[in-house]
Amino acid sequence: MKILYRYLSVNLVKYFLVLIGFFSIVIVSSQLLHLPSILYHTGFIKFLQILFFVNLSFFKYQLFFGVLISSLLIGYSLRENREIYAIYSAGISKGQLIKPVFTVSLLFTVVALLTSLFLVPYANRERAQFITINVKKHVLDAIVEKNFMKLSEDITIYVQGKKENEMEKIFIFQKDKGITITAEKSLFSNNRLLLQNGYIQIPSQEGFNLLKFDKYRFILDIKYIKKYEFEDLDNRTLLEMVKSSKKNRDKALAVLSERVVFAVPFLFLGVLGFSLGLQVQKSREFVIGLAVILSIVYMVMNTYLLKLLQKGSINPVVYAVAVLVYFGFTTYYFYRKE
Repeated sequence: MKILYRYLSVNLVKYFLVLIGFFSIVIVSSQLLHLPSILYHTGFIKFLQILFFVNLSFFKYQLFFGVLISSLLIGYSLRENREIYAIYSAGISKGQLIKPVFTVSLLFTVVALLTSLFLVPYANRERAQFITINVKKHVLDAIVEKNFMKLSEDITIYVQGKKENEMEKIFIFQKDKGITITAEKSLFSNNRLLLQNGYIQIPSQEGFNLLKFDKYRFILDIKYIKKYEFEDLDNRTLLEMVKSSKKNRDKALAVLSERVVFAVPFLFLGVLGFSLGLQVQKSREFVIGLAVILSIVYMVMNTYLLKLLQKGSINPVVYAVAVLVYFGFTTYYFYRKE
């Protein structure tokens, strides 16, 4: 019995890891065209970093389909290779056969909860910040001496000389405020210039005012901001909104509920997938297609319930019960199917 349990558990994890690798390649490849083109010139290491964050952002879906399809393939393999008949002949019941699959599913439930609560929101925030910083940094690093460079619709800059982070004889024109800045030297750091020994020309009704400075910090804002969504806020901020903010209370509650309830299907996915592969006497393609259809129905239902939750039409308990009933019923049906 232990050998059989080990065989099922090891193969389930093996199939899962292979599927996660495959899903990662597909997802990253599909997202490459959505990245700002300038990120392709930031360097190999930084480019790998953004791909890593992109992959983590979709890890919830990889985890969901990875567990479902890997358990399905285990059940299908036992049926297709006729191993299931030898197992039943040895006196092992279906319930005993399901036990290792359910045990592994419990581990995946914990992983799913941690992923939904912490990993994916963190990855989305880091991805947005990473893209913002590196796009800005690349543009600002590209300042060329003895050339006028338009950093944005608002800022034009000219430098007489540049050596790494140091520049000399700088001219800056800020269009929206009509401000002109000149300086002898400056030190460049991230998107800030520490200007030394210069003048600021500020327009006024009488003409303009001229201010002399020894040191002045100027932010070179190229106005590129990759914002992350409301759904990616950290749990503490969302909890504070639920307690104090009437405006975003229902929306924050919906996000928190989705993160917690996301782990509920994993209590059933292993047994559901295994039962599909074992009980449905069809080809592998048909069984996988059926699993995908069941998943799509869940996702549509999940989206609709979340919209109702955001409007305050239902409460989180109803949402959780609906998901529990859906997966409980489908799992029981295919488990009992002959």
